[in-house]
Amino acid sequence: MFEIEIRAEASLDIADIYAFSIERFGRKVAQDYVDGLDVALLRLVQYPESGPVFEGVKPRLRELIYRSHRVLYDFDGRTVAVIRILHSAMNVPGRLRNQQRSIEP
Repeated sequence: MFEIEIRAEASLDIADIYAFSIERFGRKVAQDYVDGLDVALLRLVQYPESGPVFEGVKPRLRELIYRSHRVLYDFDGRTVAVIRILHSAMNVPGRLRNQQRSIEP
């Protein structure tokens, strides 16, 4: 199994997803969604190259779809670096361009 690094922006994304879900759907649904996301991230650590390359952003990132969200990550052969977790309706390239320095370690 490989290591996982959750970048600051991805941690904030998780907190935002949780807060929005509590407000919209209630605490139990929010917790279930975030717990499921955690399971998906653990699976990603086991199979880091399973996510396809997300076209249109540089540096090259992979993506894992989890329900309504895209987990955008990089894999350097040792560590899965989770860059962002964005709703599938969001403009991913635009969001990543705004934080370009955060993507590269």
